[in-house]
Amino acid sequence: MRTSLIALFVLAAVCLCAAPAQASRPDVPAQPIEFKGAKKTVMFNHKTHSAYDCNVCHHEVNGKESYAKCASSGCHEDLKGRKSPALYAVVHNRKELKFQTCMSCHVKVAAEKPDQKKALTGCKGSLCHAS
Repeated sequence: MRTSLIALFVLAAVCLCAAPAQASRPDVPAQPIEFKGAKKTVMFNHKTHSAYDCNVCHHEVNGKESYAKCASSGCHEDLKGRKSPALYAVVHNRKELKFQTCMSCHVKVAAEKPDQKKALTGCKGSLCHAS
């Protein structure tokens, strides 16, 4: 009985400590969002990526959680450049930069699921650039 009570107390303490961290996260958009680039727009669906931790894409900025859009002012706002931190580079680079890129993750998944390679890593007709 005493052990169960202690375990319940510890669990409650963990939940209370975790709650403030979760509260700072914004609601996940229910509908796909437009991910505008220099040439093509990607309709990004958070639901499709729900198996991944938010911090994989929404990396920390100056040591703090950030859920800002990628092309926000001061982040990846350069839509035409080809080198990081330009938006094109952090999306299309097949190697991880300081943080994981969209394409570096898609390449890993495509290696595990070869039948999805074109859909995940192709340009025209891919899941990213449907048109």
